[in-house]
Amino acid sequence: MHILNTGQKTRIFKLYLLTFIWPLFILISLEGCVQDDSFQQAQHYVRQSQIYYQKAVERYKDLIAQGKDLDELHYRLGQIYFSHGDFQQAQEEFKKTNIQEAKKFLAISFYRLGNFTDALDIFSKYEIDDEEYLYYYGLTCEKLNLFDKALSVYGRIKSENLFVLAKERIQTIKKEAGLIRIEEIDPKVHRLINQAPNQQDYPQAGALILSCDEKIEVTADNKQIIYLHYIVKILNERGKDKFSESSIDYDSTYEKVELEYARTIRPDGTVIDVGSRHIRDVSKYLNFPLYSNARAYIISFPEVTEGAVIEYKAKVHCNQMINKKDLVLSYPVQSSEPVISANFSIALPKDRILKIKTLNEQYNDFGADLKPNIKTEEGYIIYGWQFKDIPQIIPESNMPASVEINPTMVVSTFTQWQQVYEWWWGLTKDKIEPSDAIRQKVKELTQGLDSQEAKARAIYNFCAQEIRYVAVEYGEAGYEPHQANDVFTNKYGDCKDQAILLVCMLREAGLLAYPVLISTRDYYDLNEDFPAVIFNHCIAAVLIEDRLVFLDPTSQTCLFGDLPADDQARKVLLFKEDGYTIHSTPLYPAAHNLSKQHLKIRINEDESIFADKFIFSYGIYDQAQRFWLIYTPPELIEQALQERIQDISIGAQLKDYRIENLKNLNEPVILDYSFYGPEYFTSAGRLRILPQLSGMDTSWVAKRTRRYPIDFTILDSKETIVEIEIPANFAIRYIPNKIKEESRWLDFSVDYTQQANRIIFTEKINLKKNKIFSDEYPEVKEFVESLAKQTKQRIVLEKIR
Repeated sequence: MHILNTGQKTRIFKLYLLTFIWPLFILISLEGCVQDDSFQQAQHYVRQSQIYYQKAVERYKDLIAQGKDLDELHYRLGQIYFSHGDFQQAQEEFKKTNIQEAKKFLAISFYRLGNFTDALDIFSKYEIDDEEYLYYYGLTCEKLNLFDKALSVYGRIKSENLFVLAKERIQTIKKEAGLIRIEEIDPKVHRLINQAPNQQDYPQAGALILSCDEKIEVTADNKQIIYLHYIVKILNERGKDKFSESSIDYDSTYEKVELEYARTIRPDGTVIDVGSRHIRDVSKYLNFPLYSNARAYIISFPEVTEGAVIEYKAKVHCNQMINKKDLVLSYPVQSSEPVISANFSIALPKDRILKIKTLNEQYNDFGADLKPNIKTEEGYIIYGWQFKDIPQIIPESNMPASVEINPTMVVSTFTQWQQVYEWWWGLTKDKIEPSDAIRQKVKELTQGLDSQEAKARAIYNFCAQEIRYVAVEYGEAGYEPHQANDVFTNKYGDCKDQAILLVCMLREAGLLAYPVLISTRDYYDLNEDFPAVIFNHCIAAVLIEDRLVFLDPTSQTCLFGDLPADDQARKVLLFKEDGYTIHSTPLYPAAHNLSKQHLKIRINEDESIFADKFIFSYGIYDQAQRFWLIYTPPELIEQALQERIQDISIGAQLKDYRIENLKNLNEPVILDYSFYGPEYFTSAGRLRILPQLSGMDTSWVAKRTRRYPIDFTILDSKETIVEIEIPANFAIRYIPNKIKEESRWLDFSVDYTQQANRIIFTEKINLKKNKIFSDEYPEVKEFVESLAKQTKQRIVLEKIR
């Protein structure tokens, strides 16, 4: 440390008086006359204190400008900033001095600024014998999830002032009370666990939800509190995998999570509390700052074993409701695991109207009472439901989404769709304004294009391909979209942001375009008689020569005029300047979703083959094929094709492959590839049997009976053509019969045609219904299995001399 001369010491002492003693004098004086001084006088003292603080800073800067004793001066100036709470300025000064004590304040400044990585770097480099330094070192380690290191650091603190705080931090981290039993903490939970069923009672279950208590309270000042209390018994590895972690999603802009407690109860009844080391509060979309408010509060339960019970109790506080005052939610009764007991209640100020709609009642064959018990209590009206012994949903192949088969109560305080319109349009309408950059881009995209469809197609292709989609479910990061220009500039957005940008650009091109709220297939569809914000997605619509075309720019492989499967056959809410309209998105016919494969095989005299295969994809199949080809490395594409051709010829080798229209959203993608194969037939003496060309998959009708419908989601058609060129040293001995079968659910045909030395095989499958209900299933099963038997035929050749 440099030694200051007498003059400098005097100046610094005066600065010390100005910075620290004078504000203290003011405070003492203020305390002595607080009964007499006015509020204006108090404010005057505050202003004076700020003036002397600024004077001290300026004096230090003047001394620093003289270039002498800089280590000491930067350190002292940093202390002034630090004591005033200006940690940004403080750390800048502490960086400029080599005084050891400054490292302590630099590290603490980093911590107070939330820069935990740089704080840890200082703490790790410098061993300073200061227990405040150690305490902040431990806090920093906690912030970075270095809990073992934090425990070690806190353990070094011995002084009376900080020992108690350090001990509290250690207890918070560990939260281990292995000698405490659940009957001592909560006898009610102890009895519940003792009376709980076991694996023998529920052989299909991975866990048992012993108790599920959920309460929604809406206060008179339009705040919302969600109370959560869950008790789950783990039965096996499936249960461990599913419940070892619990996540509470929330929007940090308006919500906060308060964990009352979380614990694991061992099979012997001892309790391990969840400490801070087992809790993570993380951003769900770390790489996308626009959605940093979408967070997950994750509880990792320690020592979860078979027979253990996990329990947690939490509150979620929400300071802003939908439309400032409205409540919308759904409560599905069943779960993927059995529910032994569940309670659900909603408490509203008694002047509020709550609309309730029950869905999927036809699947409530277990006797759950879906009607609420209603009572009033201290100015509130309380709707309550109680459930006992709710069976788990046992999945079936190709079953509908849970929202279609799970008995559910949907509640809403909206009474008219106009209210929903006014709320969301108020959040949205100002976001559609174009910037100069957007105007320029629209001009560039539509230059030379005359028709409305051509302009709309060009703009849609840009938004779908160039604006990166961030898969944030509608409402998860707030309901309000960002400005169209923000999305355009950042080149990424969630569904509502991409839809707003698309609408903005379409309107700039002179087209009538609208944002559209939609519930996709895995969410509750819009009910015209039940106004509610139950949407989970946002798309757009454009009017092309009096035809409304729905567009989903989040699906970057979806062609203009097409829609992803989950967007089809859904009721939607369309927003115009003068009001809303309700529409249905199309369910495209089977021909729209066509998968066409054309295989040409030339059989050589030595029984080897050369083949070309062409795959033409349309609709849903084009979306999927394009996605696979875009996001799969070329080497893996080649590997996949190499694997596929082994089904045609053992030991086949891929020659090459070609892709057309991959980046061109105006045309379907085409994949074709060529290959050689050393063999093709099954030999039986002089006879040669070709592989079975036709076939009907029967796996989806394998079950004897079904509880739930078969849901194909879409209508589709498949066409397979195989041309086989026969060499001169072979004669055709048998060609299977043609097949043509029609039903209410699908049409199926197979045709074999011989043209000279060629056999042309054609198979067509046309799906006519996208859903097969349980009462239809036996007939469908019989039809499909009959078809499968008919297709088990093969072409037979004979080798001739």
